[in-house]
Amino acid sequence: MRVAYLLALVVLLTSCSGSVPGAAPNASPSAAKSAFAEARVVRVIDGDTIEVSIDGKNYTVRYIGIDTPETVDPRRAAEYYGKEASAKNKELVEGRTVRLEKDVSETDRYGRLLRYVYVGEAMINAELLRLGYAQASAYPPDVKYQDRFRELEREARAAGRGLWAVRPERTAPATKAPEAAPKESEVYYANCEAAKRAGATPLYRGQPGYRAALDGDGDGVACE
Repeated sequence: MRVAYLLALVVLLTSCSGSVPGAAPNASPSAAKSAFAEARVVRVIDGDTIEVSIDGKNYTVRYIGIDTPETVDPRRAAEYYGKEASAKNKELVEGRTVRLEKDVSETDRYGRLLRYVYVGEAMINAELLRLGYAQASAYPPDVKYQDRFRELEREARAAGRGLWAVRPERTAPATKAPEAAPKESEVYYANCEAAKRAGATPLYRGQPGYRAALDGDGDGVACE
């Protein structure tokens, strides 16, 4: 009886202690908040912003450390080279699986994830700078690669790539030259009746249309 009691006590203590092998582990932090996360790009918003899917949930991601010309602000027209930057970003990442690297901040004031974005080993933030589609913009404390970014911008500027190329001058629309006023010799009235119909009477010497033949009394005023 004593042995049976001891065995029952051992079983009870074992069932109450620790975790049971095979039980579900504690929930891990959201993949979106990890230092590195894998995601699929579902939409390119503009040159430096994308929408991605992580574990079935969509997030807006803002590239860290760069700015591309604005194209989606409804309050103003698209900036120079903005459409080209958006198209290049789309070419590089749309529909692809990317790797997201966090710096210090989790999100910006708009709730967008702040990340460095990779396709394979290529960092897209850096690639857009290298090709001249973006400029380096530091927003502390997220400045891990800022020295590299500034150097890439300098190289793109020096090479005249992308938005750093010489802008084509806008050609003003051709305007029709105003018609010159008719010269005195080009205005001719056959008689005073014609001058009156034209509303030109009286005609004074020196005015268009005046001629001595219409000035009967020779006083310098015709068709009085």
